[in-house]
Amino acid sequence: MCDAPWRVIALCVAVLYMSNESPQGRSPGHKVLNQEFSPAALGISFAVLSTTLSSIGTLFKVRGVHLVPPIPGAIGGVLFAGLLSLLFLAWRKQLPSLHDLRKVAKPLLCLILCRPVFSNILFTIGLSMSSGIKAVFLTKMEPYLIIFWSWVIDGVRPSRKHLSLLIVHLFGALLLSVGNLSEFGSGGHLGDLIIALAVVTAALSYRFAPRITTVLNPMQTSTVSELLGGIVTLPLAFLYAPTSFGPAEQWGWICIGIHSILFYAIAIPLLYASLHRIAGWQSSALRAVGPVIAAPIAWVGFGERLGPSQIVGALIVIVTSALISRSERRSPSLPTTAAE
Repeated sequence: MCDAPWRVIALCVAVLYMSNESPQGRSPGHKVLNQEFSPAALGISFAVLSTTLSSIGTLFKVRGVHLVPPIPGAIGGVLFAGLLSLLFLAWRKQLPSLHDLRKVAKPLLCLILCRPVFSNILFTIGLSMSSGIKAVFLTKMEPYLIIFWSWVIDGVRPSRKHLSLLIVHLFGALLLSVGNLSEFGSGGHLGDLIIALAVVTAALSYRFAPRITTVLNPMQTSTVSELLGGIVTLPLAFLYAPTSFGPAEQWGWICIGIHSILFYAIAIPLLYASLHRIAGWQSSALRAVGPVIAAPIAWVGFGERLGPSQIVGALIVIVTSALISRSERRSPSLPTTAAE
């Protein structure tokens, strides 16, 4: 029983190995997957597996950043994942060429700034001031933020239905955060606000990832972005480096390492693999599945639970995320980042 989590990780790595075909060539594993499943089915499967692992990883990360400084934890985690993924690519002889990197330099730079730099640091700081179970639900704002960025950048105005759903969704997120609306403004919710800002920047990355995965495979995309993001922000890690390294700090770094493997090394490449097969809004909306699995794990394994009003808020977040997914699937005129 004790080796069950590592078996799950091994299974995910095997799926990731098969899914990481190069856009210029097809691996034997990719041929097997395509014979058994349609691209849409694979994309949905990868998106669901990605959100499940990222949600579980978040529960570990929140334990870690309560024991080590959040900024070194954020940067050390993404750098560790990048180095781990680099070894994986070197073993498979799939290191990206400079020619391919130049072809996607602009969207790659934007992706690095969105996820490994700003979103990663903001999210980790927010986690150090909040709880893992709330963060797991708050990150499900992404589908609406994708529509928001399409409105701001492309000028595509959301429909009244989308705006109505957004208002209800935000009410659910607010209820999830504060528990009781009469307590709003009493303090202690700054971490939730910072997590929401991190999700805003993460949602912007859905515009760039599909462009990159036409040249680089998902693992190459995540490896390069994590390595460069970690290297660029490394001076900040030294600036806020911890002064002690006792048993508590060691356990904190182990939790951050587990998160790095689950989230950066496995979940993010699976996310990029899904974006190569389905639209960005659909992949993001499917992330509502993660909390359904993570919530009982947080309760049983970490002692984190939500109050009655917070459960209502969490249900509102999940339901509105599912409704926006159905709405966009039926409305092909709505913006989809995978088509860019």
